[in-house]
Amino acid sequence: MVLWDRLSTANIPFAPRRWPFFYGWMIVVVATLGMLASSPGQTIGVGVFTDDLMDVLGLSRVHLSQAYMAGTIGSSLLLPLAGTLLDRIGARAMGVLSCLGLGVSLVVLSRVDRIAAWMGGDSVPAAMTAALLGFLLLRFMGQGCLTMTCRVMVSKWFDHRRGLAMAINGMFVTFGFSVAPQVFNALTSAHGWRGASLILAVGLCGATAVIAGIFGRDNPEQCGLVMDGVDDPTWHARMAKRVPETRKEFTRIEAMKTYAFWVFNAALGTQALIVTAVAFHIASLGDASGLDRDRSYAVFLPMAICSMLANLLAGWASDRIRLKWLMILMLMGQAVGTLGLLNFGETVGWTLLVVGHGVSNGIFILLAAVVWPRYFGRVHLGAITGLNMCIMVFASAIGPVVFAQAQSLTGRYDEIIIGAAVVPLIVLAAGFKANNPQLHVAVPHG
Repeated sequence: MVLWDRLSTANIPFAPRRWPFFYGWMIVVVATLGMLASSPGQTIGVGVFTDDLMDVLGLSRVHLSQAYMAGTIGSSLLLPLAGTLLDRIGARAMGVLSCLGLGVSLVVLSRVDRIAAWMGGDSVPAAMTAALLGFLLLRFMGQGCLTMTCRVMVSKWFDHRRGLAMAINGMFVTFGFSVAPQVFNALTSAHGWRGASLILAVGLCGATAVIAGIFGRDNPEQCGLVMDGVDDPTWHARMAKRVPETRKEFTRIEAMKTYAFWVFNAALGTQALIVTAVAFHIASLGDASGLDRDRSYAVFLPMAICSMLANLLAGWASDRIRLKWLMILMLMGQAVGTLGLLNFGETVGWTLLVVGHGVSNGIFILLAAVVWPRYFGRVHLGAITGLNMCIMVFASAIGPVVFAQAQSLTGRYDEIIIGAAVVPLIVLAAGFKANNPQLHVAVPHG
């Protein structure tokens, strides 16, 4: 049964081919707004509500981290199915559903203490179950479905300019994500955590759902257009000399049989694990280094500026060099930035954290969108991206609880910081052979 007839609705309420410029750039705008709207479901958004949730639910940091981990793992297991659904109904419909779902999730979050009381009063199991439900919905709809949909949408409209398109998208998303914790913190201070959740549900998610429904489109072919907006075979042939052309459309099962698929997933998963842990516990990490809450959150802005620059340069480079070199640079940034946490309260450590994680975040945003269509094609992009999102979200679930448990056992973060810095170096060693599988596909004749 076809749930969404993309061909018959591609020109409603207007025809993209009549747009004054290539509509793919409008898709970049829509996807950027969608990814910004996902921020309440990202760790940077959830982290702002951490201390408030601990207070109203009566949970320790370890218990809340465990609920966060369980909810995030649960959401990750659903993402392969969401990816398959994305291939079936298209990015436009999936974008609307994801925005509305995230709005509902925020409403649930605003009532999480009341849900806990309904389940079992003041008991810890009831509070953890309620928190788990809220986190599962937030992570699945925000970090999972909405983020995945926006990345796939842009990837289907561009080929040789995909790196540039994703760099532009990533630049604004990085800046928006850096500002989001401070905006959410201000909303919480002005309206309380419950009021802030409801404002985000209606004002942010509701508005973005309308934008996705009106301006979103799945791919250029359904709109009578071509990828990159250039209908010139000679130009495409010339550009294809820079990077391998798509010789084969890999299914999800075929992609899973390649070495590169798992190395890139390990690299992106490591980034998700470390960054999520840092963002979730940034106030606690800052406190351990003598910084107050506001000064701890202030690190996100300079880090975002560094990420924006790294994202733009990586976007330019991704259309010209092999992606494995960008992955290796990302992993180096992970290691350096993580080590900076050992001296977060001092200039040297602060600088290493900002530059290292800034560079790795900028490259991460690009690679998470560019590598899968480049390596495996567009036909099964939703299914392949869904599995990648499953792995990344699963990894992000582990980070906060591991850091919390380590701090609970030792009273400090030093040991887990050092361990987290070693992991990307191990993945880096495997990255030198993570070549594009398209290079091993025979060129079709005739």
